[in-house]
Amino acid sequence: MSTIKITSMLSKLLTARGKTTSIGSPSHRVFVTATSRPLQDKKDKLTAEACQSVTEAAESVKEGARSVKKAAESVTNMSKEVTKIISETAETITDKAASIIKEKVVGK
Repeated sequence: MSTIKITSMLSKLLTARGKTTSIGSPSHRVFVTATSRPLQDKKDKLTAEACQSVTEAAESVKEGARSVKKAAESVTNMSKEVTKIISETAETITDKAASIIKEKVVGK
């Protein structure tokens, strides 16, 4: 086919689509559409899965930190109770020893 015939057909096609253009010289532009890239889709899925795994791991770490914090608070509370009981016992022993020494010194 000659260039003039192709240009004429192209002109009719463009006019038929509602676009009026003047084609002084033939255009060599070609528009190409491409299908989706399966490798990119796979990469995107892998990235999404990796992000989900990281998010789940972070949640597990948070939960573990909460458990450790609760355990530490529990140990602290028990330590305070034990310290209180030991102090009371020491006072009782001191009072009892003082009473025994007083009895021996004063002589009953």
